[in-house]
Amino acid sequence: MINIKSVSKIFKTKKQNITAVDQVDLSINHGEIFGIIGYSGAGKSTLIRLLNGLEDVTEGDVIVSGDDISKMSKGDLRNKRQKVSMIFQHFNLLWSRTVAENISFPMEIAGVPKKERQARVDELIKLVGLEGRAHNYPSELSGGQKQRVGIARALSNKPEVLLCDEATSALDPETTDEVLDLLVDITKEMNLTIVLITHEMHVIRKICDRAAVMENGKVVEVGSVIELFQNPQSSVTKRFVKDDISDDDHQLAIEELKASFPTSTIVKLNFVGTRTKSPIVSEVIRNYGLDVNILSGNIKQTNQESFGHLYIALDIDNETLESISNEFKKHDVTLEVEAG
Repeated sequence: MINIKSVSKIFKTKKQNITAVDQVDLSINHGEIFGIIGYSGAGKSTLIRLLNGLEDVTEGDVIVSGDDISKMSKGDLRNKRQKVSMIFQHFNLLWSRTVAENISFPMEIAGVPKKERQARVDELIKLVGLEGRAHNYPSELSGGQKQRVGIARALSNKPEVLLCDEATSALDPETTDEVLDLLVDITKEMNLTIVLITHEMHVIRKICDRAAVMENGKVVEVGSVIELFQNPQSSVTKRFVKDDISDDDHQLAIEELKASFPTSTIVKLNFVGTRTKSPIVSEVIRNYGLDVNILSGNIKQTNQESFGHLYIALDIDNETLESISNEFKKHDVTLEVEAG
């Protein structure tokens, strides 16, 4: 669906050349929600703007549905953008137009007949949950409602790809979740491919199928969301995962536990998938007759499956520790020794 091949983007200034995107290779499948995450300055915003030609590629190829964006004429690119649409962090609405008029605007530019435009506007207002708001102006809407207008407008010309440029970063957590749920529903209903950029791992975890992690213009890691959370490889991915699961709190508690139970071995048990709902830990602990102090635990949900971890303290010898570690492995639970 989308193939990014050895793509670089260099901004040239009088003082220096700045490489915003550096030899990136990515493939994004049709119908998936693909996330691109990175801290400020990582190059993610520039990369997503290369996908619809808002920025020109310095070198490499950006191929969307068989068309090389980097080699299209201006006229062909304008037509292509009707099928590669975009929603923005700060909504980019026309403040002098109503909700219905904002949604209709891209169709006016495309020359869609008025009757057809009106029918499409009505359909989209219902789809994004803005019934009764058609004649309101943006100033009369909440942030979440404004973003819903932005989504509806982006969908007006029935795109194949929807690009989301930090689409939820200006919203509160509850509204963010509502907008993310809406994007998932839209993907299923319209058979869209969504590419979103964000600096929030929560967004990636909640709706993405796969994600790429960027740092200093490069893609440093790509994988399914569950893989990135369970086995992050790069240091930047580990930071994102740690922030999302609040591991700092766990580390503080571990230090306190070590002081309280200096002879104990502190271990971390990692779970993936449906087994998080099974009483595996209690069964193994009971079978070995062990005493356990529970430190903390956490279960998170991706759009694919759940995963989690449990910190416990055990009074245990090395031989028994190895034995229960092997027992947990049989149930796809990994054991990591944190201290002891």
